[in-house]
This record gives sequence, structure tokens and C-alpha cells, in this order.
Amino acid sequence: MKTKRVPISNVKPGMMLAEDVYNTSDQLVLNKGTELTDRSITRLKFYSIREVVISVEAPASEGSQDASAPENINTYTKRLKKSADYKVFATSFKDTVNVLEARLKSFVESKNDLNADELLGSTKKTFFSVESTGKIFDMLMCIRNLDDLTFVHSTNVSLICGAFGQWLGYDGKDIDQLMLAGLLHDIGKLMVPESILKKKGALTKDEYEIIKGHPKAGYDMLKNQNLDDKVALVALQHHERTDGSGYPSGLKSHHIEDFSKIVAIADVYDAMTAARCYRGPICPLEVLNMFETEGLTKYDPKFLLVFMDHVVSTYLHQYVLLSNGNVGEIVMINKHSPARPIIKLLSSECIDLSKVTGTTIVGLV
Repeated sequence: MKTKRVPISNVKPGMMLAEDVYNTSDQLVLNKGTELTDRSITRLKFYSIREVVISVEAPASEGSQDASAPENINTYTKRLKKSADYKVFATSFKDTVNVLEARLKSFVESKNDLNADELLGSTKKTFFSVESTGKIFDMLMCIRNLDDLTFVHSTNVSLICGAFGQWLGYDGKDIDQLMLAGLLHDIGKLMVPESILKKKGALTKDEYEIIKGHPKAGYDMLKNQNLDDKVALVALQHHERTDGSGYPSGLKSHHIEDFSKIVAIADVYDAMTAARCYRGPICPLEVLNMFETEGLTKYDPKFLLVFMDHVVSTYLHQYVLLSNGNVGEIVMINKHSPARPIIKLLSSECIDLSKVTGTTIVGLV
């Protein structure tokens, strides 16, 4: 049987995997012979799989639906971009990204000390340009830049950490340090060639090793700066996972700094909901569903459940598109399964997604 490599952005339900799929930690994600569904494709995206090998002759399943890019998806984002609040936020956000880029590049090139107060001040100005933490997530849905995987992403993570810190009840000093850690968590990527960061195809094993070296590189850059020790540790540990499956050291939960656990959640959430050169953005609620089904062993539930509960609550009464093509309103959040709320369809029928197998939220309408 013939096979073909397919970028994850072009994968469709009904395709059949011709090879096992592994993540960057060499853990099996999906078995050879798996017939892909909307749910399994989301799982591949969750693990940042760039491409898969499929059987060319595999027929698509009858009734399979590619709901990844319907015409009415993300119309919510389009409306937001026209609002006055977004325009204010966007101007401040771009200023913050420019400051971050200029200062970090200067730090790398000249070896001068980092001006943490300037970086944090600019970011906090953007954070407080929005009236609520929930609105931060609305605004970040509109701020996406395919050509920048470091400075825009780091600013996003910092803003998410500001909201996260408030939800956790942290005091102002700790929130400041958490936001600074979010800003600097990926500084080690400045040592990675752009040709690797922006590569559209599959990375070679050597290229993956270079990518996986950025946490240690970032820690080495920050450890002697006049910063809280937690900030440098976040740079080192933000790819560690509580079950020991992360890198660079394979640490388990009790050996990972709390700030690192928090930034790890913000980092993955932003990376998944942003567009990338090898795939489009994933709906926030679809990402939360993947956190709920795949993430509770990899991320500390003490932090992840708080994050999920607050993020999904920001979408209460929002209309959403389901993977079966239906559109409905989120009318109630399930406390024990926040990523699978109760939906009131346009027909007035209510569906409890926590009790329905195979149906997920794939877009905001």
C-alpha cells in the first residue's frame, strides 16, 4: 500500500495512519492503523505533531466531517477586532512586543544587564488596558503573528500568567514575578536558528535536540542576572511535566517549581490557540478539552483545574460550533468537566457534552 507524508494542517478525518506517531519525548501518541477522527487529530495537534504518514488508499469514513475550518468559525474574533477596546489593546500590545524584542536582542548581543523593570512595566500597561482577566483571553485570540514564535508568544504567556496569578490569589509581587517569568521563559530560543524555529516540515532528530536545548540555554542566560531565582528556573523547567515525561531533566512534580508549572500551562495554551506555520489555530475550548482528557497527569491539577475553570467561564453564553456541525450557546459549566459544558442548540435542545462521546467544541461563532 502506498503512503504519503501529510502536514498536520492537511490531515482529514477518515485518513489512516501508516506509521506509529511519537512525540518529541519518544512517547507513542497514536498507533499505526488508527483511522483519524476529529478527536484524534486534535490529539496530534496537542502534542505539536507537524506531519504524519498516511495510507494513500485509505477511504474517508462515511459521515466523517472536517469541522476544522467551516466558513462561520471564529466570527467572534472578527467582531472583536472591530471594537474600540481591541484597538486600544492592540496598540499597547505591539508597543510591548517591540520593547521586549529590542531589549532581549540588545541583551544577547551586548551582554548588558536586563532591565526587568522596563520589561515588566510595559507588559503591565498592556495588561491593565483591559477591564478584566477574561477580556485578556478575548483580546489574545485576535493577536496572532505567524512570523514571530518568540516575542509575541512570550508577551501572550506573560499576560496569561498575570490573569492566572490573580485567579490563584497571588499578591502583587508574586504576580509581577510570574509575569516576568512568562516574558523570559523562552529567551533560550534566541540561540536557536530561525531556520529551525520556522521550519514547516518535520524536524530532523538533530534539529529536535537543538530545540530541546533552549531551556538550559535560557537558564544560563538568566541565572547571573539580578532576578528572582524563580524566573531563571522557569526558563529551565517550563517543558518539564509532572509525570516525568518532559525535558531537559525529566523532573517529576515535586521537583518542579510552582511558577514553572504555571508557566508551562500558559505556554502550551497559547501555543495551541495560536496559528503556526504548520497548522492553523485551535479553538480555546478544544484545547481545554485536550487538557482535561490528556493533561491531568502532565500538569499539576492544583493549577490546571483553576485555569480551566476560569478560562471556560469567560465563554459562558458564547455561541460555539460543535464537531458535528451544530451551533449552540454555552449555558452552563460542568464543575467536574469544565471543558465539556452544557450547550443549548439553536433548536432549543440542550446537550451535556460531558455525557456525549465524540462531540467537541471546535470554534467560536
